[in-house]
Amino acid sequence: MKHLVIFAFTSLCLASSGLAQESSGQPESTYGEPAADPATTAATTAAAPEPDEGRDVYYKRVKGLLWLEGIAGVSSYNPDRFGSLDIGDPPGPSNAPKVRGPEFGGMVGIALGGLVLGAAYRQANYDAYKLMKVGLDIQAVFRYMPYVHPMIRIDAFYARTFDGSPYARLDNPSSNGGGFTLGGGIRVPIMRWISFSATFDWSFIGLAMRGDLLDGTRVKDGITGQQFGGTFTLTFHFIGVRNE
Repeated sequence: MKHLVIFAFTSLCLASSGLAQESSGQPESTYGEPAADPATTAATTAAAPEPDEGRDVYYKRVKGLLWLEGIAGVSSYNPDRFGSLDIGDPPGPSNAPKVRGPEFGGMVGIALGGLVLGAAYRQANYDAYKLMKVGLDIQAVFRYMPYVHPMIRIDAFYARTFDGSPYARLDNPSSNGGGFTLGGGIRVPIMRWISFSATFDWSFIGLAMRGDLLDGTRVKDGITGQQFGGTFTLTFHFIGVRNE
């Protein structure tokens, strides 16, 4: 009997010690594996990187600090729509013909949100002469609409004609002047760093024309006209394209 009591007492002590070790260890899952610690899981979840929003389709809107733009299109120019030279015979207004031809150029600019400030060069090639415009290009791109952004453009520029003259009767022609452009259209993101735009433009151009008539008379007077253009651009965006 004494030996039976000692054996029972020893068994109870060993069983209690085993239960104490199991309770102090890591909890097990239903299938006998250690269960995940909630604190460790929360820390791992918090440290996990967030999805890269930059991998979305160009954020669905154009971005980038530096813009490089190629320009091409067609234009029509009426040099003296609002004021002509007085070189007629007999004296009187002598209208220059309205002309049509291709237009091309480029722009480099800095984008500040939806406002782009840049320097632009444009040249229209007509049969009898060429028209050059160089100056400040300001674009406002409304990026609240994804994929297709309405935009407006305002240009202030220096202008001149060369390789000929709007007036065929002028020898040794030269001109200098300036004007402004108002335009509107759309800009479409193609991929993360490229976009395309199409605009319709109207320009007011004033030129001081100089030249010689056949009788040797020196002409120096001003003309004011207008230019219409359909412009297409391919724009490359750099610096900060992936950042909000």
